[in-house]
Amino acid sequence: MKFQRLLLLLAFCYLIPQISFSQEKPKLQYGIGVGSSFDGMNHLYGLNFSNELNVRLGKRTSFNAGVLFYQSLGSTEEKSLPTFSNGKNNEQSSGFFITPSLKYDIIQRPSGFNLAFSAGPSLQLGGESFLRGMSYGTEIPEYVYFVNKYHRIGLMLELEAEWNSKNPNRKNAVSISAFGANNAMPWYLNATYKLKFKVGKK
Repeated sequence: MKFQRLLLLLAFCYLIPQISFSQEKPKLQYGIGVGSSFDGMNHLYGLNFSNELNVRLGKRTSFNAGVLFYQSLGSTEEKSLPTFSNGKNNEQSSGFFITPSLKYDIIQRPSGFNLAFSAGPSLQLGGESFLRGMSYGTEIPEYVYFVNKYHRIGLMLELEAEWNSKNPNRKNAVSISAFGANNAMPWYLNATYKLKFKVGKK
């Protein structure tokens, strides 16, 4: 127990100068993004929209606060449908993912190209409806819809490539992120294109 407290104290002492440095020379970056997503559990594809605020802590480290919205558009598989569905697959999944994360620049180039990895807990607020076959004593299963509502915390991992644009106050970026929960990783996969804007002074 004392050892854990010592580690927390050392971590706190390390972060204080980092945060103080960032406050003396603040560097904020606001980003918006759009991309495609895949629900690996239900085999659904869709779109994602993201907003994030990045606070530089050190030369390679930063804190990122992000909100991503995902909505499925369709299924990648053909499935047997319930008799009352009129031939339409009503499976869907959607949700908000609220993610605070720590980001580390693995590669930094003088040209402005950066490759970064980030990880952090993610709160999912959303749900899904999916088809499952139920057997009622017959050889042919009857397919019915099940609905889940999610208010859960999972893990979000992201690999992001960032580069300069012609506008000195804007950067372009592409990222691949994965969300996992309930011992399933990845549950959702996202590929996102982002525009990032400098906020305030360096």
